[in-house]
Amino acid sequence: MIRYLFLLIIGFSPLFVSAQDSGVPFQAPTNHLLGRLEVLTGFPSPVHPELREISRQDAANYAMAVDSLASLQGRLDQADIQYIFDDNNEFLPDSLYRRSRKPLFKYFYRSPANFLEVNTKDFTLRANPMVHFQVGNERGDPDLLFQNQRGLEVRGTVDDKVFFYTNVVESQARFPDYVGNRINVFTALPGGGFYKSYNPRFPKVNNAYDFNIANAIVGFHITRHVGLQLGHGRHFIGNGYRSLFLSDVGSPMFFLKLNTRVWKFHYQNIFMELTPGTANRSGSMRIARKYAAIHYLNYKVTPNFAFGFFESTIFNRSRQFEFQYLNPVILYRTVEGMIGSPDNVQIGLDVRWNLFKRVQLYGQFLIDEFVFSSVVSPDQSGWWGNKFGIQAGVKYFNAFGINHLDVQFEYNSVRPYTYSHFDSLNSYTHYNQPLAHPLWSNFREFIGLARFQPHPRLTINGRLIQANIGDDTPGQNWGNNPLLSNSSRVQDYGNEIGQGDNARLRILGLDAAWMLHHNLFVEGKFLLRQKNSDNDALDLTTRVFSIGIRLNMWGREYDF
Repeated sequence: MIRYLFLLIIGFSPLFVSAQDSGVPFQAPTNHLLGRLEVLTGFPSPVHPELREISRQDAANYAMAVDSLASLQGRLDQADIQYIFDDNNEFLPDSLYRRSRKPLFKYFYRSPANFLEVNTKDFTLRANPMVHFQVGNERGDPDLLFQNQRGLEVRGTVDDKVFFYTNVVESQARFPDYVGNRINVFTALPGGGFYKSYNPRFPKVNNAYDFNIANAIVGFHITRHVGLQLGHGRHFIGNGYRSLFLSDVGSPMFFLKLNTRVWKFHYQNIFMELTPGTANRSGSMRIARKYAAIHYLNYKVTPNFAFGFFESTIFNRSRQFEFQYLNPVILYRTVEGMIGSPDNVQIGLDVRWNLFKRVQLYGQFLIDEFVFSSVVSPDQSGWWGNKFGIQAGVKYFNAFGINHLDVQFEYNSVRPYTYSHFDSLNSYTHYNQPLAHPLWSNFREFIGLARFQPHPRLTINGRLIQANIGDDTPGQNWGNNPLLSNSSRVQDYGNEIGQGDNARLRILGLDAAWMLHHNLFVEGKFLLRQKNSDNDALDLTTRVFSIGIRLNMWGREYDF
């Protein structure tokens, strides 16, 4: 067995280096399972998990590499590995490829995970329906809450050189009161963007929305170590529940992405087209454009310790891209200074450390602007321009000796006016939604998460979020909303987190899901959200219970 494992690792090592294909969905179970397998086994993974778009080929290869480890012979561990195999079976050898006993009409669901699949020497295809039906009740609201989403996803490869992925989901929904309030304030639906009012006959409710979400990527293997993607979608950089660098909480955007993986490095360049506003409800006007250039370099010092460097710039030009930012290896701050410092630049560092085959420590430090002298000088205390954010977190797998109980604790803190700019069009936002943290800025946040899997088909998730937020007061910019120009700030000094209308936010969520078939879940969800503000008009308590069914879809949590 040891000899077989050694040969397997050696044989797959070239694939570890070069694999670049359509990624595993951010919220899919595979992402969590890969992370816990690496920490618990101590077996080195080719994946740089900070870049959340994990290649399906990497996922399959790693699962094959650890499949025979003695430490993973338990029922739940084997179920985890089998799930990864089934979900990424286009990259499996025949000996591990699981087939359905009774395919539907002989042609559909030939394997447990895929409605339709094609496997030839030069071409693979996977097509799956996407469904999410959910109904719920909010205490004090006589009308139903609901989500009705239907779609299709297709992915495949051509000649092992080209890969593609696309999905489109048509949605109608009525959300809890606090989500509706946010939509009204920013005229953008969280995670979706453009929307229309929707008044269904059944159930007959008010304040519902109709919207579509589409993602599409085509990718190319330029060399063994370099891949290129062109697409429309989201991104996530970090190991936490939140990201201070780049997250998937907002609307999808058009992008060009370059991935370079060689030796211990993964270097990613992303060039994005964004919008500083939202669409006119009549749909008769072209939306303004702005752009982002982002690069992130992650270096694995050892198999268990890695750190990364992040840099981004947001800029707007009248019908013109700033071509100097296309240089993939230059520091953007250098370019930005040479052209007159008109743009919004952030830099950051992150770190990850796996310990004791049980624990993972991680963190991020983001700098939007920082002057050390203003920190040490009493006369400059609380200078508005010291804009930065800090994240610190820990993950504990098989916590307290309980198999498949995984807990996570995370702290996030972002100073007032972070992500903002003197030119409001250059804010670190897209479609009136954040590119990073959903609480924008001017907050402190504590998060506790627990995931328990007592049975291969049953998963129970709990989360507790407590935050201290400084909301902007009417007509005054206290640093919470980056969409506002920071030139409109209230004061230059004496700024501190929580200024403005101070609010205490608490979110308690509990979800239970049973997997009937591969990626087909029935679930129940409970949510309690309480916001207590110095401004009584902003106080709001929300209690929601819902049940639903979903197929090949991953629920979005509106944790803000």
